[in-house]
Amino acid sequence: MRIEFVYFDLGNVLVSFDPEIAVGNLADLADVTIDEARHAVYGSGLQDSYERGEVDCQTYARSVRKLLKQDESLMEQQTLLDAISNMFTPINEMVATVQYARQKCGRVGVLSNTCPAHWNWVRRQPWPVAMIDFDVTVLSCEIYSMKPDWVIYESAERAARTAPEKILFLDDKQENVDAARKRGWNAECCRGGAPADQCIREYLG
Repeated sequence: MRIEFVYFDLGNVLVSFDPEIAVGNLADLADVTIDEARHAVYGSGLQDSYERGEVDCQTYARSVRKLLKQDESLMEQQTLLDAISNMFTPINEMVATVQYARQKCGRVGVLSNTCPAHWNWVRRQPWPVAMIDFDVTVLSCEIYSMKPDWVIYESAERAARTAPEKILFLDDKQENVDAARKRGWNAECCRGGAPADQCIREYLG
């Protein structure tokens, strides 16, 4: 079956990331301990809610400030959102891989569990991989569903406008790949760079 659409995960496929850098940025900004900052973002469940679209940017920032006992005047919203987002590194080899996929099958997209702050921060960077003009972008925060939930895959299928068996998906987490395969997708677990490029070429020729 010919592949007609390729979805790429964002984290660890198009860009690498380190949550501990985000935690450190927030700890420095709020003048709190690493453990306090980590709990505010990850331990509290707030980041998952943000990525599911259950809270908006304003509510997220306000909630983080409350957990860290910070005044809004001392921690402006955009500064806070940038602090928790400045943890990504481009995998610029993926530019050629995405271009090859588009050349071979026509259309490409992003399918990612992410929040508005992370997505917007990455797209503001002057990196070649951040400037790719994808045909479709499916983000958990906009769909109100996170991989491996079936809802986000269903939305991605509609956006791709092709049969599930004609979709190829690359993700760095096996559970997300397994969920895609259950829907009839072609899906592989790999990270960005040489492994992803090899995978694309094996599927697309």
